[in-house]
Amino acid sequence: MTGLAGLSLIVELLRIYSPAFRHRFIRLLSPLLKEKERGGNLTGATYLFISFLIVFLVFPFKIFFYASLIAILVDGITPLLTAFLFNKNSKDHTHFFVFFIAAVVVAFIINSGLSIWVKLSGSVLIAVLEYLDFPPDDNFWAELGGALIIYILTHII
Repeated sequence: MTGLAGLSLIVELLRIYSPAFRHRFIRLLSPLLKEKERGGNLTGATYLFISFLIVFLVFPFKIFFYASLIAILVDGITPLLTAFLFNKNSKDHTHFFVFFIAAVVVAFIINSGLSIWVKLSGSVLIAVLEYLDFPPDDNFWAELGGALIIYILTHII
């Protein structure tokens, strides 16, 4: 985790301070970048790797494992399903429901050592968190916020 977070920060520094690197980076990855990322903000991948590292260091492994699955699988497939099924490319109520349904499917399929009630409750709360899109980036909160929600739920359910 440290290596991924460190490597992504090195790439970001090169992108910020090297015009030649920035030009190649934007040319290669432009279709995958959000407008704010093209403008110089950290990429969602960098925020995700930083949050992976924090969650890996702070939370028990089963919470890291499950939160990472939600962040990678569910957050990754939601825009694809939303675009394919509903021909939409924005975060709205449709995105929220697709995220929630995908999280529920993962909750039933993946044996993470967490109770089904924690996973189902977490699916609702993480979908709300994803919908609200807090700064600095939704990818950061998909992992860190998801892990925090799951951790709290394991102590109250």
